[in-house]
Amino acid sequence: ARAVAARLEAGMSASNDLEGSTYLSQSLPFGGRKQSGFDRFAGIEGLRGLTTPRAVCDDALEWLPFGLGALLRTAIPPPLQYPSRGGGFDFASGLIELFYGEGVSLKLRGVAKLIGAAAK
Repeated sequence: ARAVAARLEAGMSASNDLEGSTYLSQSLPFGGRKQSGFDRFAGIEGLRGLTTPRAVCDDALEWLPFGLGALLRTAIPPPLQYPSRGGGFDFASGLIELFYGEGVSLKLRGVAKLIGAAAK
């Protein structure tokens, strides 16, 4: 029964279910696929189906007094802003080499790329 259930393209399957007890379990997600419907209801997956996930990033130092938070505010560097002036790839790859490069030479090459991209 498990081998057959594993090959099914279905939202859920149950083998040897006693009078629909899996359907009655509110902690299990229930739903279909293809023509019978898509997504889930019930369980954690059902709750996620009712949400629209999004990422919200705030400046961590915004709370600083005397306007220091505004001075330290993060912003998109000009080489990465739109409309592009052509230095975005070099700037991004320079950041990656600077922070993740192994050895001093790769880190220095990253700094050089950053400077070159900022000059464009």
